[in-house]
Formats: sequence, structure tokens, C-alpha cells
Amino acid sequence: MQDNAPAHRARITNQFLYENNIPVLPPWPPYSPDLNPIEHLWDLLDRRVRMRQPQPQTLLQLERALHEEWDNIPQQAVQRLIGCMRRRCQAVIPSRGHHTRY
Repeated sequence: MQDNAPAHRARITNQFLYENNIPVLPPWPPYSPDLNPIEHLWDLLDRRVRMRQPQPQTLLQLERALHEEWDNIPQQAVQRLIGCMRRRCQAVIPSRGHHTRY
């Protein structure tokens, strides 16, 4: 499954998929909801790092901040993301892949 991101449409990506016989679903509709819980977890991590004061100024500081914030994401937040997947999937089916409120 690909979401039409430029990296997913790159020639080298398509060549790799083809040469390794990796089947690809048809392109995901634009503006469709993201049904992959890890994407929402990345977003949560991003927000947590951006809220840090002071902000990381070097790559090493950013790496440390990412590790610290990842370790501090409550397990309850992860369970909540997983728990809402049924509702998300049920909402996207009748909308034919287009963004709706969950």
C-alpha cells in the first residue's frame, strides 16, 4: 500500500518493487485518512519533541530527544491508537477511501 508520497512514486522505488516481485495495491486516494497506527504514533512523537524547551539544536540532541520522548509515550496512548482502528476502518469503507471524521 502506498500513499502517493513522492518517495513512493520514485523510479528507484518502483524498480525495486518490480524486481523483487512485491505486489502493490492501487494508489491510495488523495486526502484519505491514514489507517496505519504507526503514522499517528510518529505524529505524537513529533509533537512531543517540538514541545521540548529548549528545542534540540544539533542532530545528537535531536536523536536524544527522540529516544527520550519515544520511551515516555504512555502505553495507553499506543493502545488507544490500536483500539480505534475498527472504527477508522468502518468509517473509511462507505466513504470509498476519502477523509471522514472518525
